[in-house]
Amino acid sequence: MANETPRFNSRLPYVVACLFGLTLFSLDITYQTFDPLDRIKISSKNFLQSGLNNLKNSFASAQINFSEKKLLINENKSLKEQLSILSVVAQQDIFNSKLSDVSPPHRIIDFDTDQYFCCSNHRMFVEKNEKSYQKGFALNSTGLIGQIIEDHPNSFELILLSDIDHKIPIYNKDVEVYCNAEGSGFERLLICKSSKDLDKELIIGQEFHTSGFGGIFNKDMPVGKAISLIQAEDNEYLISIEIFANPLTDEKVFLFKPT
Repeated sequence: MANETPRFNSRLPYVVACLFGLTLFSLDITYQTFDPLDRIKISSKNFLQSGLNNLKNSFASAQINFSEKKLLINENKSLKEQLSILSVVAQQDIFNSKLSDVSPPHRIIDFDTDQYFCCSNHRMFVEKNEKSYQKGFALNSTGLIGQIIEDHPNSFELILLSDIDHKIPIYNKDVEVYCNAEGSGFERLLICKSSKDLDKELIIGQEFHTSGFGGIFNKDMPVGKAISLIQAEDNEYLISIEIFANPLTDEKVFLFKPT
């Protein structure tokens, strides 16, 4: 068996490495050779720290803005409801009703707007509350929108004035027209039939009010204004009446009992 050749480990590389390191250290102390690298390192660290702080502040600011926005939305809803209530209260004299005759606002829980815009079935369902009426009319902040037609276990079904199956006794004292206005099946539109000879120039723009007949609607409640007049074949005049109230404006409605 051959003898293993002995290995010789030279110390020269270690000595050279140490001398090189000492040289660099001496240059750095004497001439500050590596100061630019240190400054880059410090600048990078400061930049990174600043970026993290800005990100943290932005996140905190976003949380605050979100909370403030949510608070503003809730306040806006509350103010809108209060404004709606004040609007209804302001109409008490117009509707010949007392505050004791009106229930707290009822939240709308179902209103098929597709049916409202396309078809003749205009119904709305509102929740019940501690003070509800099985008979009466409904209004929102814009005015009279309909009446109670059905009492369900957890809701009231309202039929709107524009529903094709609805009728409301109305009149205009200036032109002395009385009729049972029928819902047209179109949004915010009634049809009033009259056998009286009418002048188109006099009738257009006239306001119509409830006559008080029928036991549902109080007398002299604003309903709408005449926007067109057509003479039918049977010598009747068809008056198209645009309803003042808009059922789409509010999320809640008020129910009144007739007086």
